[in-house]
Amino acid sequence: MTTLSVNGETRVIGIFGQPIAHTRSPALHNAAFRALGLPYVYLPFSVPPAALGKATAGIRALNLVGVNVTVPHKEKILRYLDELSPAASLYRAVNTVINRHGSLYGENTDGQGFLRSLAERKRSVQDRDIVLIGAGGAARAVLVALIQAGSAQITIANRTQAHAKKLIRAYQSLGPTRLVSASLEALQDPARMKRAALVVNGIPLGLHNDTFPALDYGATPRGCLFYDLVYGPQPTVFLQRAHHAQRPTLDGRRMLLHQGALAFELWTGHPAPLRVMSSALARSLSVST
Repeated sequence: MTTLSVNGETRVIGIFGQPIAHTRSPALHNAAFRALGLPYVYLPFSVPPAALGKATAGIRALNLVGVNVTVPHKEKILRYLDELSPAASLYRAVNTVINRHGSLYGENTDGQGFLRSLAERKRSVQDRDIVLIGAGGAARAVLVALIQAGSAQITIANRTQAHAKKLIRAYQSLGPTRLVSASLEALQDPARMKRAALVVNGIPLGLHNDTFPALDYGATPRGCLFYDLVYGPQPTVFLQRAHHAQRPTLDGRRMLLHQGALAFELWTGHPAPLRVMSSALARSLSVST
């Protein structure tokens, strides 16, 4: 592995978000650049919402290769871009921007990153029943990916059912998947859980022993996978409870890895060194913050 050398030929890639101090993406990408000897450096940029337009224009002005985009900018950045990929148009959200000679192209790799993380575990969602908790941006990307992968039914459980129903109206014509809404309390009903092959948490609760909605883990089939899009050094409450119920679990670090690898390939044109990026992610999570 070569050292990361910054000089007059170094190109800059970054990530826009606020807050941004928690991001693990610089560890992933800078390790990959070093491993392949590529002249890039990846930096975090704390961008307030009011400055998003100027920051996006700065991609052109500074000739950045591109950026990742995270909370709270994934939807709002669309108005400042020149072109969107089919996935970004469908999600109405962007997590990756590529600077094509001054033209800013918006892509979204979240859905494919999610599906690749399931494929690693040899998990198919085709013709399966899924429970999706949450109706925000992260849940939307997962919902679209699951529909496109041929899930039989997806129950969208959210505190505000109006938000879940809005998602259903937006995507019910995307495929034959049956979409239904439910309250969070309904997940305590065994009948809601008994056919689930996958339960995905898309709400940012449960990382620090805070309150997480009750659900009947034991009513699910033994092989039901509990997947939390949140990731951290320790399992979330959601995953701890699933583990106690002797159900398989997965957190969001593999989705982060795969969506990052896809972005890496878009920026550099090189295959992503997944093992290097995975090791770098593991090291970054082992450091106390």
